[in-house]
Amino acid sequence: MAVDADGSPILMPAKVLKQISGESIEPEECRAVLGKQTFETVYGLYIEWHTISSTDCPLLELCQTSHQCRCL
Repeated sequence: MAVDADGSPILMPAKVLKQISGESIEPEECRAVLGKQTFETVYGLYIEWHTISSTDCPLLELCQTSHQCRCL
């Protein structure tokens, strides 16, 4: 996971990173892989402060509102 200058997580689907950089992310090369539940535990307050819906996928909502990527 990367963060911007403000310390906010940069969310970018692997397929978007591959389109931009031409490189694939291999899970076995990652230092760690966070599942949805672990991500929500670690970033719970961030998610609460930066999302509107309590029923939609928080990762998708964060990505859709991000200025750094186009997820759809």
